[in-house]
Amino acid sequence: MYLYSEEKIGFAVTLLPNALDEFVSWCKTAEECGFNAVGIGDSQSLYREAFLACALALQNTERVKVGPRVINPITRHPAISASGVATLEEMAPGRALLGIGSGDSSVHNAGVKPANMAQTKAYTVAIRDLLTTGETVFEGETARLTWGHADIPLYVAASGPKTLELAGEVADGVIIQTGLLPEVVEDALNCIRRGAERAGRDFDKIDKTWFPWVNVANTKDEAIENILHSLASGAKHLGRFTTQGKHIPENMISHIEQVYREYKFEQHQIPGNDNGKLIKELGLAEYLADRFAIVGTPDDCVRKIQEASEAGARHFWMSVHFPDKERFMREWSETVMKSVN
Repeated sequence: MYLYSEEKIGFAVTLLPNALDEFVSWCKTAEECGFNAVGIGDSQSLYREAFLACALALQNTERVKVGPRVINPITRHPAISASGVATLEEMAPGRALLGIGSGDSSVHNAGVKPANMAQTKAYTVAIRDLLTTGETVFEGETARLTWGHADIPLYVAASGPKTLELAGEVADGVIIQTGLLPEVVEDALNCIRRGAERAGRDFDKIDKTWFPWVNVANTKDEAIENILHSLASGAKHLGRFTTQGKHIPENMISHIEQVYREYKFEQHQIPGNDNGKLIKELGLAEYLADRFAIVGTPDDCVRKIQEASEAGARHFWMSVHFPDKERFMREWSETVMKSVN
């Protein structure tokens, strides 16, 4: 099941299905370049349908694990999600996975609110019940899945301490969105451990993968400029629900909260958008890149990975949300991946 190993630093990518012909080519390139998983963004108002895109990805690859990264409890009932991922598993046994979050651009662009902690926990448990036993109680009602029972890994995306603990309680894996600074990595692992111990689970059997934004360029400044739209999403995650316990410097809290208030979800992950311009105006770009990104020259990227690895991060599930994805994946594979293993 594991995406990471103690012996080798691993990498996966998340891709957004904007245009399906190009998307298929991106998935093939990801596999050719040695990435071990392809996550598919789920945001119905912005991209093509995630489960259909996952099916295309599985049909056009042979090795990589594939699944939505991430769905949410608000826009998809657990029976629908369980049926969807069970179908993927039937298409490609042993290669399907499912990422779950509280809801981001998918819920905001549907005019509804993200899920709270209790909803996210209940949703994750319900999907696992449906996949393993075929029946669950969700929001007071019985839901069923009469076919397709399978052991499919469920990953919970976490961007704060409470969600990290929740993931430790109920998930097979955690997509850690708190950043790559060594002290942040260590704290995230401690949060997951607390949740696992509270539930009587083995911390070492929970898969852990870190979520950075990435880019390679001739200079670090150039690389950062090209991913400002993604770094803005990092600021928005820091500002959602609460800023407490998220290791935000005191002098930046008000700016982070402003990004969350003014974030334009209809422009989510679109290069050159107003969100990227906002973090630049607020002077947040360098801080966000240092915290959330593996970015710069290949040597810059290798150093950042080594620092995070020493703190405990062994797998990186990277978001590639800029135009020249295939060039990036090939360059990353030939330079950074070969240098760290």
